[in-house]
Amino acid sequence: MKLLTSLLMGSILILTSTASSHAYTEGAISVHEILQEGAPTVKLDVKRDPTGGFNVRVVTTDFLWKPESASMAFVPGQGHAHVYFDGVKIMRIYNEWFHLNLFQFAKKSGIQLLSVELVGNDHAPYTIEGAPIGSEELITVLESDLAPTNNERDRNYLPFIGGGFLVFGFVATILVLRLRRNRAKPAAQEGR
Repeated sequence: MKLLTSLLMGSILILTSTASSHAYTEGAISVHEILQEGAPTVKLDVKRDPTGGFNVRVVTTDFLWKPESASMAFVPGQGHAHVYFDGVKIMRIYNEWFHLNLFQFAKKSGIQLLSVELVGNDHAPYTIEGAPIGSEELITVLESDLAPTNNERDRNYLPFIGGGFLVFGFVATILVLRLRRNRAKPAAQEGR
């Protein structure tokens, strides 16, 4: 029985070690190795959004976006895409457009890598000779693109907090003075 188990485990290890180490395989147990001829292509069109972040179009050929089939069985030529920012998977996309919200995903300013990888319905990446089918582009993250830190948020609210204490102190002083005056009136009236 031990021999059978050892042979089975050895076979599994050999089969899994032949999978490409170049492709992102988070959550996928395999890759879909395809031939160069007729393979899908991907190109990123990235434009800065005036209100923040980037609007990204994922232009594909020979690929059918199938959001309704996500997490289902592999069908050649269809699927969705996984998006990576600075080496971290940040989302799935089910069509050619998405917004890259830097407040949410950027941790530092500077030049960073945005990449998109085509995957089958089962989330396994499409590959050609072990390389994932995708596209990448370097983008510049500005300091103003980053979410404010707790210190910056506190500093921005400090004038409001200080003003609130000032108003509270003013109102409290008036109330205390009125209370003292009202207590003093009956004593003064008794002495008449």
